[in-house]
Amino acid sequence: MTECLHRDQATPLGREVPRSTESGSGSRTNDRDASPAFVLSGGGNLGALQVGMMYALVESGLKPGMIVGTSVGAINGAFLASRPDLPGIAEIARLWSSLRRRDVLGVDFGTLVGGIRGRPRHLFDSTSIRRILESFLTFRQLEDAPIPLKVVATEFHTGEAVVLSSGDATTALLASSAVPRLLPPVEIDGRLLVDGAAAADVPVRQAVLLGARDLYVLPTAPMQVATLEQEAGNCDATDRADPADRAVVRVIPPPEVHIPLARLDQSQNLFTLGYEQARAWLEGRPLSGTVRADRSPAPRFAFRPRIRLADNQTGDHQVADHQIADHQTAGQSS
Repeated sequence: MTECLHRDQATPLGREVPRSTESGSGSRTNDRDASPAFVLSGGGNLGALQVGMMYALVESGLKPGMIVGTSVGAINGAFLASRPDLPGIAEIARLWSSLRRRDVLGVDFGTLVGGIRGRPRHLFDSTSIRRILESFLTFRQLEDAPIPLKVVATEFHTGEAVVLSSGDATTALLASSAVPRLLPPVEIDGRLLVDGAAAADVPVRQAVLLGARDLYVLPTAPMQVATLEQEAGNCDATDRADPADRAVVRVIPPPEVHIPLARLDQSQNLFTLGYEQARAWLEGRPLSGTVRADRSPAPRFAFRPRIRLADNQTGDHQVADHQIADHQTAGQSS
């Protein structure tokens, strides 16, 4: 079965600004609008962008009825399912900001010895990531997540996408984020699973097959959006489905960010950038351009995007920054 993405209901992908979902606003009030699916892509350390996007969406009144994630997007989705309100997302941002490479990636010395002998498998072990996940998640089994959570991984031997919706949550997230050659594959139910981005970097198709009809997509790179647009164009030429049955796909346009893969010290800046990008998109304001990381320690909001506000340069997004900071301060003092 093939599900198509349609630009006629999200025209073009990444640029449609949704109407308010509050009652009395004149928008539709069916279940699709009331409980959208959040779809989170892979992206490594750029996953911090998604945390800011999540904050903006929840701040605007949107709450997911289902979360579908790949790789780091699956991890962020699990964190959101654990803490789905604004103070909770601020906690997620603090966790991201506290992490450094040494906290996440531990060298697998057994593998290093194997590599010296000519039998390399993976460079790092996943012990540190497991510890972080187990300490932050509020549920142990996927089926117990407060918000339905679907984790996408890749079957190592066939290359097919595998959707995990039950079983140990930490194990599923480790499978979804097991980048080949970097992290060890994970065996679940007799299948060897690796990074979900290999088969479904942006798991929109999986979300639609799971029944989602109103989707908010949180990507981490413009190339991911271009791929979705190409898929939509290919389907438009052949699909004859009833428009009422088509999924509405809304994609937050991610900024083009150039930060080395191993750097985690830019997370707070990425969180702020993702938040402001999503806010600008929700409000129909111009979006930011390319952002590059320098090599020096970055201040708290070093990468404030160049967004032209409709009225002045000290408007809503600056106020929102202070609101986010207030949540963080409150969490630290509690």
